[in-house]
Formats: sequence, structure tokens, C-alpha cells
Amino acid sequence: MRIAIFGASLLAVWLILILLVAGVRWNMPLHGEHRVFHGSRFQQVFGEAEPNGQDLRVDAAGADFSALQTAQVPDLDAQHFPILSYRFDDFPRTLELSLVFRRAGSKDVESISLPRPTADGAVSVDLSGVAAWHGEISEIGFAQFPVAQLVPPQQAFRPFTLRSATLRSASWFGQVDTLLSAWFAHTPWQLVSISALGPSEIGDSTPHPLRPPLVAAIALALAAVLAWVVLGLRGRAWRRLLAIGVGVAWLALDLCWLRDLDYKRRTDQDAWGNIALAQRQQHVADGDLSAAALELKKILRDEPPDRHVLLGSLSPFVSIRLAYHAAPLNIGLAVAPPAGGLPAGTIIVRYDMPAAFNNGMLGFGGQQFPAEPVEEGEHLAIYRVLGAMR
Repeated sequence: MRIAIFGASLLAVWLILILLVAGVRWNMPLHGEHRVFHGSRFQQVFGEAEPNGQDLRVDAAGADFSALQTAQVPDLDAQHFPILSYRFDDFPRTLELSLVFRRAGSKDVESISLPRPTADGAVSVDLSGVAAWHGEISEIGFAQFPVAQLVPPQQAFRPFTLRSATLRSASWFGQVDTLLSAWFAHTPWQLVSISALGPSEIGDSTPHPLRPPLVAAIALALAAVLAWVVLGLRGRAWRRLLAIGVGVAWLALDLCWLRDLDYKRRTDQDAWGNIALAQRQQHVADGDLSAAALELKKILRDEPPDRHVLLGSLSPFVSIRLAYHAAPLNIGLAVAPPAGGLPAGTIIVRYDMPAAFNNGMLGFGGQQFPAEPVEEGEHLAIYRVLGAMR
């Protein structure tokens, strides 16, 4: 009898825990109101798309390798419809998805990152935690663009179908749907913190409930308390049950992480599977920087191996990536001249930066150095320091 009471109590407590994590309140309806916007209601802004029955078939990206589809949604109260559900078919793993929306009377467009659509149903997101989701919404849309640093932008797009977007009021089933989507739908890995306890504070605009590891820990603690109170377990028996619970929870979380790892493996296969291994170095996501580095190595091919090369650009990320592609050049980042000045022969490389060479003098770190141009191209400007600082 105690075992039956324990089982029923455990299921009830765990159900309450899931409902609390999902944000369910007792006064919510089971099913709320909803407004459905079929894919054919959306119009392409960037890219090429055409209606296919009630769906919208997106066939090509725009000139910047992104696509955008929008629909007018007059008289939509954001507070009353906080849950977004969306369906896509054949959505490629090499694209990110964002929701864009505009409030009535505003020219500004807001956007948040969305989990990748699944192949077997709708994905739901609770927008009530998005600060900009308030007032009257006049327009919503979906934007797609290449996953950063995963694949060359020109190779990322593949045709897909936008089936529908549904905005729903808060309800028991709606809140649980958003919880399951947050836990099991995939989001591009570089946008989400690796923290198991909560959402990322930087770079991740998608709202999240508590993460599964923390919920599993709470559920295990509740089970231990019930085993102590209802079953009367003490000592070794209680510790044995707790150890079994920890093992089962650990296995379940490992299976979830393996599922996510398999998704990343299949994403990598989609991005690189059809490219020969010997050719993959030429198919990097930042192909423009790779080409610039190849040009730089060609220009400096006759320099001695220990020739010091200083590289500068308007972005630290660009500098680091360009230096990476330019290996094995003896290259460093041009932050500021060393205290002893620059030795004669030092190579200064400027990538996509304003001109700093005038009358035989090169500006660097607020100082002027006598130099001569080696190459002044569209993107790369290369100079050789001739002597000491003036």
C-alpha cells in the first residue's frame, strides 16, 4: 500500500513541478484562444518565395544570403497572445531562424532567435518574457540566415516551406508546449550558454525556462523526501534508492546530450558531407578572409620566415581570423608599437582600414613611422617600416 501511495504522490509532485516550471497558473484555461496565419499570408521581403496552396514555398535567399517573410497582423494584442507556434517543412540545419515583429505606430523592428523547426510538429515559444513583446503588434515575420561560422554563406540556403504561424493566449497546454520545445528543439549552439542552470545572459535573446539538469535535480530531491516520509526508508535503503535515482537521472540526461551531439553531427554532415576532404579548407565560412590571407602569403612569399608581420583591422575578430588563415607567417596583432619602436623591415598589414600612409610616413598607434608601400589593394594595404620612429 505504501508503494502505491508513494508512486501516486511522486507522479503528482512531479506533475506539479513540470507545470510550475512551464509557467502554468491555476486560473489559465486548458486551451486558449488562437489566431492562425497560414504560410500563404506571408510575403517575401528578401529572397524568392511563392504561395503553394496555404503554404509559402521559399525557393531562394536574397543577395546577402538571407531571406525574410512578413505578414500584417492588425489588432493583435501582444499581452493576450504571448505564445508563438510555427511549422516549417524541410528547414535546413545550416540556417538560423528569427522572429521579427513590429509594434503599431513604430518604425523599429524587433527580433529574437528561435529554435529550429522540427520535422514532426510545431515548435512553441513563450514571448511573454520578451521585453519588446507588448502593446499592439502590426506585423510579424520570419528571417533566415546562415549559421555563423558554420558554412560558407553562399552554400547555406536550401529551399523550404513555411506552413503556418499561430499566436495563442496563455493556457495549460500552451505553456507545456513551450516547455517541451525549449527542452527538446534545437538552437544553433553558438547562441546558447553551456550553463545547465539557466538561460544565457549574453547573445541569446530566446526566452528559456529552467534547464533540464536543474529540474531533474529538484525532481530527485522531491523523490528522496517522499521516500523518507511515505516509505519510511532510512539508512542504507534510503541511500540505495537515492543512488539509483541519481543513476537513472544521469543516464536520461546523457541520452539527451547524445541526442544533441547527434544533431550537431548531422548538421556538420549537411554542411560538409558533399565536399571532398582535400577541398574543405577552401570552403570556410569566412571565405573572404581566407582569400585575403592567401593573397597576403603570396605577396610575402619571399620574406624570411622570421619577418615580423603586424596585422590590423577594424574588428578584433577579423584580425584573429585573418591571422589564423595566414599561418605560418610570423604574424601578430597590431595593437600598439612596442616601447623600443618598430625594427626596420617590419611589415604592417591593414585590412579594410582607412588610409594611414602619407608622404612616406605610416601612422600606427598614434605614432608615425617612415615606410614604403609593398601592396595597396582593395582590401589589403601592406607597408614595410624603413627605420626608427620620428
